[in-house]
Amino acid sequence: MAKLALSRDLLTEFARLEKRAQSRVSELADKFQRMTAQELRSAKGIHLESYNNGRDPRAKTIRIDSNHRGVVIDIGDDETYVLTHIGTHDQIDRWMMQNVSRVNEVTGAFEIVNVVAIEEAVEDTQNRAGQNAGATPIFAHRPEKDFRQLGVDLDLLPVLRVITSEEQLEALLKPLPQSQAEALICLTGNEPVDVLFGQIAGDVDPGSVDTTDLAAALTAPASRSQFHVLTSEGELADMLALPLAQWRTYLHTSQQQLAYRPVYNGSVRVTGGAGTGKTVVAMHRAKALADQLSDAESGPQILFTTFTRNLSQVIERDLRLLGGGDLLEHVEVLNVDRLAYRIVQEAEGAQPRVIDGSALNDYWQDVIDEHGIEFTREFLHSEWEQVILAQGCLSRSDYFNAPRSGRGLRLDRRGRAEVWKAVELVNQRLATRNERTYLQLAQAAAGYLSTRAVKPYKHIVVDEAQDLHEQQWRLLRAAAPTGPNDLFIVGDSHQRIYDRKSSLSKVDINIRGRSHRLRINYRTTHEILGWALTLLGEGDFDDLDGGPDNHDFAGYHSYLHGDAPETSANRSKREQYEALALRVRSWVELGIAPEDIGIAVRAQGNVDAIRNAVLAGSGQPAVTLDQNLEHGEGVRIGTMHRMKGLEFRAVAIADADDDTIPSRNALTARHADEVQYRADLQRELCLLYVACTRAREHLWIGWSGKPSRFLGPVLDR
Repeated sequence: MAKLALSRDLLTEFARLEKRAQSRVSELADKFQRMTAQELRSAKGIHLESYNNGRDPRAKTIRIDSNHRGVVIDIGDDETYVLTHIGTHDQIDRWMMQNVSRVNEVTGAFEIVNVVAIEEAVEDTQNRAGQNAGATPIFAHRPEKDFRQLGVDLDLLPVLRVITSEEQLEALLKPLPQSQAEALICLTGNEPVDVLFGQIAGDVDPGSVDTTDLAAALTAPASRSQFHVLTSEGELADMLALPLAQWRTYLHTSQQQLAYRPVYNGSVRVTGGAGTGKTVVAMHRAKALADQLSDAESGPQILFTTFTRNLSQVIERDLRLLGGGDLLEHVEVLNVDRLAYRIVQEAEGAQPRVIDGSALNDYWQDVIDEHGIEFTREFLHSEWEQVILAQGCLSRSDYFNAPRSGRGLRLDRRGRAEVWKAVELVNQRLATRNERTYLQLAQAAAGYLSTRAVKPYKHIVVDEAQDLHEQQWRLLRAAAPTGPNDLFIVGDSHQRIYDRKSSLSKVDINIRGRSHRLRINYRTTHEILGWALTLLGEGDFDDLDGGPDNHDFAGYHSYLHGDAPETSANRSKREQYEALALRVRSWVELGIAPEDIGIAVRAQGNVDAIRNAVLAGSGQPAVTLDQNLEHGEGVRIGTMHRMKGLEFRAVAIADADDDTIPSRNALTARHADEVQYRADLQRELCLLYVACTRAREHLWIGWSGKPSRFLGPVLDR
């Protein structure tokens, strides 16, 4: 039987086809798996044909329907075919005249090279670079051998030596094979070439690459993020049934190495920007750990945890897609609050009572009013969580000696005494009513686990680490024994949307020598990503362990391309909602399923009005995102917080006016605490950034009246 490989691009194109065309592609792909090469060549229903005057003699076409054809690469071993591209007849004609397949002689990657597009990009880039005479080339610090050692085509060197800006380089990157484009992006930074080579090509020996062995190239580490050879009976059907769930199969070399390394000598931290596959790596890590468990280890030995409940639902669903029910027999998915609640319940033999935020606010206000406390309830609550609970202060003396770095309002001994008095009074009220906050439950749960010789889990995988509090980290540290493969932690401080900022080393989690960063965004187009990063700005972001973490060209990039984000200024809400309904209708007419459209708003109170507007103006059903993410058909509408961890082909952000974003209720009064006010502003900006980066292909932002102050950098471009 023939072997079939699928390109990642093909699955994306497959998802955009009408159902009838998809069925035909599935039928043809199945025949490739069931026939011999000789049978395929003679089968009339497949129409496997050479292309006259095509650039690549290995490339052949197959007929899908009257409007579409596919491109198949016959690699020449009389066995293996690569289904790489689907398009209209005109698109396929251009593809055949412009592209050639080959093996990169250094990385061993299987490459599809658009020769014509590269020639045009080189000429255009040289012209642009010539306009900036005197500017320093961005590769001035790199000798020729650096390019050679990463498999960059040396014919590109003349133009690379005159490029002086990231914009010029970006124009050249578009047509390049991904492994070469990634090499150039990395070379703009200062990491050693041997480190970069391992991230791109894995453990390949450059001296042993056989450029005539295309079959070997298809399975080379540098090819895995773009090509996959089918190896099992039902794999084809699974991939075509969920063509956009490419994370299950196509892992970048760096992702594969992180997820499937047999042993880490301790805790591991993985950072990276939105869409770089941190959660994907975490899920594959959970699978890798489950695969290592012995048959004697029954029940969940691995905890996969995150901050919010709806994210846990998404992860549990995706883990089932990745490994089936068998994987979930070994991996338990719980958000950290549910974990704390369960441990306390088991230890105390009764269900703990959890106080909600509004009731707790009332307690603070009552204490302020009854005892003449001079501080606001917002400040007292923040001081309690970020200093007293964060550092585990159990006494007045503990608090008086606790450092308060990062807190805006300075306190003398009298001020600390007044804060401690307020905290004691609120704690007394909580104790009288047998109530606790979730952070107090985490503190109690950590205490119970610390006395247990046998921990509930062998391994813990932590997603969205940037949103966890120190007490939650202490709970997780106590829930698994310290040792090899204990904690696998992923996060990004640029996506911190809750008032939490922890340092792993300060909660006894040692990641020294085991920190990694993902670079490539696989979800969001370059246009949307660049727009969102401009909106986010530089800022002051941490690496989850007290160090800095800023996105730059060398460390965060997308190879996907599409339309620029669209903004819509309106005179009234009615006009804005009409524009939104029109945009939703146009996306559906493009072939985007309503379930692949998300509408994000800052405030829950706006959800119903927008849902009604979409229903009336676009004729599409709409459903509201809540804690239960299982919904029927329809456009998804929810708050920006509910969008965390989700992704859509198209995203609309509504009511992006300055009265709504940032939310005034989320901001500390500037006169009360300047530092906290700035931190609150940054958190609101991160929330908008998170909402924007949920979009894969299309992003629309609308408002009425004055636009959000956060939009200034992108509106002024």
